[in-house]
This record gives sequence, structure tokens and C-alpha cells, in this order.
Amino acid sequence: MKYYFPIHLNGGNRGCEAISKGTALILKEKKENLIGLCTNIELDHRLKVDEFVTLYPMRPRNLISCIRNKLYSMVESDEWKRKQFSYRYEYMSFLNQLKEDDIMLSTGGDMMCYQENQVIYTVNYLYKRGIRSILWGCSIGENNITPLKLKALKQFSLIYARETLTQEVLANYNINNVVVYPDPAFVLEPIKCQLPKCFSLGQVVGINLSNYVMGGFALNTEFAKEVDDLIKHILLTTDNQILLIPHVLWKGQDDRIISNLIKEKYHSDRISILDSNSLNYCQIRFVISKCRCFIGARTHSVISAYSTCTPAIALGYSIKSKGIAKDLNMPQNTVVNSANIKKGELINAFSFLSNNENELRNQLKMKIDKYTKRTWNILEVKNKI
Repeated sequence: MKYYFPIHLNGGNRGCEAISKGTALILKEKKENLIGLCTNIELDHRLKVDEFVTLYPMRPRNLISCIRNKLYSMVESDEWKRKQFSYRYEYMSFLNQLKEDDIMLSTGGDMMCYQENQVIYTVNYLYKRGIRSILWGCSIGENNITPLKLKALKQFSLIYARETLTQEVLANYNINNVVVYPDPAFVLEPIKCQLPKCFSLGQVVGINLSNYVMGGFALNTEFAKEVDDLIKHILLTTDNQILLIPHVLWKGQDDRIISNLIKEKYHSDRISILDSNSLNYCQIRFVISKCRCFIGARTHSVISAYSTCTPAIALGYSIKSKGIAKDLNMPQNTVVNSANIKKGELINAFSFLSNNENELRNQLKMKIDKYTKRTWNILEVKNKI
């Protein structure tokens, strides 16, 4: 029996790297039995993903396929049918490798929080073939449910949710083949690396920002103004260093763009940017673990803070941030809703974090080992499908 990961993509999103590596550890399988569809094998080799998972290259686009896609989109008005046409080209050769006793792990995490996508296409295709599938380490909110997603969710052999709020949402739709365990990334350990110079200059506040929470790649949105106020507050009222920590480096989602804009705006030698491109997920986790506290947009950056007992604020725009924080019994004011921000809310959250730093760290120390150990129990449930 082999396990296939069609939604791995690549480690340019360090969360994808983390899920694949964590999953490999949980399954306790040799890498020959773990097959990940990869859109950038060179990068994943550098990040050492290939030490955990056998990487299978996604079928590259050529001129003929691009022309066919263009022609089809001209005659087909239905957006989902156009997507399926494209997915068929990209995924068919990979999906056709699965045999009757194999299992597909749909590892997209929050992929069901967005538009209809390849998670739906892949489970629909394999369901028709009678192949078992698990939606692995997922989050999905009430406002994310659509008829297409609902049908797809009912076709999974098992749904492994990474927080209880998702289980509650799915129960409202009579989807009951759901188990809840922590995200696979929690089982990973930090890997020591050289720390940036800022750590030798004082205590460091780590900050990860994304275009999703910022409302785009600019500093003129309501949330961006709150971030601006927070950075001014840290610079004026503390002697802390600020380390901006990019976590997703994909084109169109690159965290470095926002980080560079902030660095250029302030011209402060107390603000620096981590060279995340040269580090893998576990090395970035090590850097986060050395921060006094952490403020993060990307879920798997916040998971690194939680798992190393670093007091953290999750900048949430969906159910995943609230759900993970809730299951760890984190105070409500350590989760800031970037989609519905109130004036001064980010500074207030940072002040709460600063004033309760030791209590929050101790709370995580008491909780995290038992919480993380639960992740391994998914193996027993998986074996029953």
C-alpha cells in the first residue's frame, strides 16, 4: 500500500513542506511508499523534502496544452468545467498510479477555505474508481461551504480536521466521518541554524505578514494601518528588535514583498528581515523559538510558535486560526481577526502578550506535549478505513 499526496505543491510555502514532513513521520513509512506531486522538485530537494517523500513532477505545461486551455475557455462558460479541463491535464497521470489498496491524502490544509479547486477534482475522480481518500489536517468554515464542496466532503473515506471548530461546522451538514487531531506540523522539531544579527542586539519580536491579512501588497488598508501603528508602538515604547519572517515565497503570495515595504518605510536599524529563502521549515521554527514573542499571519508560522512555547498572536481571517487557538486554550485576545479589525486592537493584543508573557509561555509548556502526542493517534484511525 502506498500513500499519494496530490496537493503537496512545493515547499515555497513552508506550510506545505511542514505538512508533508510531519505526515511522513506520523505514518512511519519509508519514503518509497509516500508519493508527493511536486511543482518544484529542485526547491524541495534543497529543503530536503525528498528525504521524507518520493517526489513526482507535475506534468509541465507546453504550448499545445496552453492553446487547448485557451480554446476550451472560449467555448465553455462554466468556471468549474474550465478548471476540471485544466486539472485533468495536470493530475491525471499522477492519479492513475493509485491502485485499489492505495490511499490518497489530500494535504491542502485550508484549501477548502477558498474557491473550488483541485481538492474537489482529485477526490471526485478517485471516488469513482473506489480509491480510499482522507482529507488530511483540514480546516473549513461555515462561510466556505458550497454545494460542490459539500458533495466532495461526503466522498472522502475520512476527514481529519485539525481543530474542533471545523468538526462542528461539518456536523451541521451531517458529515460525521470526522476526527480531530492537531496539524501534522506539530510533530516536527526545530533544527538549529545561525541566528540573524538582531538576536545579539536585544530581545526580538518576530512578525510574519501575508497579503491575505494585509488585504493586498500595499500598506494602505485598514489592517495595514493597524500594523503600522503596532510597529511604531514597538519602536517607541520598547527597545526590542523586530524581525520580519517571510513564510510563503510563492509568486503572487510572497511574504517578502510586504516585509520589504515595511523595512523601506521605516529605515530603522531595529527592523530586519529573515532570509527565509535559505532556511527550511524546521530552521525557521528554530528562529521563531528564539523570539521573545511572535505575531503571525501564516498558520504554520504560528504553529511553530505554539509548538516551541513562544507566546504568540495569530492574525486570523478564517476558522483555522481561531480553532487551533481555542483547542490550545489560548486567550481570545491572542487571535486578531484581520478581516474585521478594530482601531487599536493589534496594539492591545501586543500589550496583553507583553504583560502576560510568562503566563502564556507556561500555559503552552503545560499543554503542548500532551496536545502534540494526540497527533500520532490519527494512525490508528487511518488503519480502520
